[in-house]
Amino acid sequence: MQQESKNAEIVVVGHVTEVYGPVQALENYLKEKKADFLFITVPFAYCSVERASAQRYIAGEKVGESGGPRNPIVKKLYGVYYVRGAFFTLLQVMKRGRTKGVYVGIDNLNAFLGLLLKKAGFVDKVVYYVIDYTKKRFLLGMFNRLYHAIDRICVKHADYVWNISSRIAVVRESQGVPASKNLIVPVGVELEKIARCGDPDRNKHILVAVSHLTESKGVQLIIEVLAETKKVLPDMQIHIIGTGPYESALRELAKVKKVEQDVRFLGPMAHDELFRYLPRCGVALATYTENPNNITYYADPTKPKEYLACGLPVIITRVPWIAELIEKTPMGIAINYDREDLKKAIVRLMTDDSFHNACRANALRYAAQLSWGDIYDRACRMSGIAI
Repeated sequence: MQQESKNAEIVVVGHVTEVYGPVQALENYLKEKKADFLFITVPFAYCSVERASAQRYIAGEKVGESGGPRNPIVKKLYGVYYVRGAFFTLLQVMKRGRTKGVYVGIDNLNAFLGLLLKKAGFVDKVVYYVIDYTKKRFLLGMFNRLYHAIDRICVKHADYVWNISSRIAVVRESQGVPASKNLIVPVGVELEKIARCGDPDRNKHILVAVSHLTESKGVQLIIEVLAETKKVLPDMQIHIIGTGPYESALRELAKVKKVEQDVRFLGPMAHDELFRYLPRCGVALATYTENPNNITYYADPTKPKEYLACGLPVIITRVPWIAELIEKTPMGIAINYDREDLKKAIVRLMTDDSFHNACRANALRYAAQLSWGDIYDRACRMSGIAI
């Protein structure tokens, strides 16, 4: 990737979990564009990814990689762990030297590091890429105030702010961010991966949920109602793809409800494999809890769009903005986080073939416009980043 010079390079820094999202999508986009870039990831402390990584690409080909230290004890010391990750990032960028380039910091801590590096002359331009935002990020007030203080600094001093949803863009507008740098960069889908999978046989009675398993993702609701729902749909199964700190609680809940034989925990799945698996299922689940501080309210979650691109009608709670679109089109059913609402939605989508097929057709039609390549092309063009 270039910016006003053949020596230009982009630096991408983001926190990651086991689940594919915008961080990895941006890496794949830059590889497709045969860009020169440094790609740095620091895993969130609560996930199973072991260590930070810095990968150097020339013309889209990886030419080198450095890894941070493995130390599971330090991951339990959140403050120490993230400070160490920040030093890892700074060191990797400084090793690269003072060359013209663009720094994309995905979340406020990484964007703040970019501002420091810009001040020191290691990059020319900083993009603050906001994929997570909430008014109450931490329970402890001191940490929450620090989170928002860093956020305000990044918003004020970054050259451009990429917001993952219009809800966040509205917050930025209220903070005085001019429209010229207050951009909406929504979640996309790697449609070409799905196209390569063909059209496999589907089982309409498989309900699938892909998630980093935390309580706020709401997967527990389907386990709670499964026994009752199977009275109407005896061959129904739940397939859960992913892992996370709440997995053991979900497994225990399945045992308590005596439905463990009908709940399959498939674990993490590589992205290409996921796109081969999802089209074989019937209905997808996105039952985020309705906590007003749920980070999903401001987000543009990846999974509902990937479900739709795979032709799956979606049952989604009215938390993220896309629930309104899914309900209106329709491409599934939007519900409250409620047992009866969920049971009715499952039964309708799995027994009403006409409605199911209409939702599927609408989903595929909508998803055709979600190419990550088109989304990042537009974001780079509006941010003055030439490729």
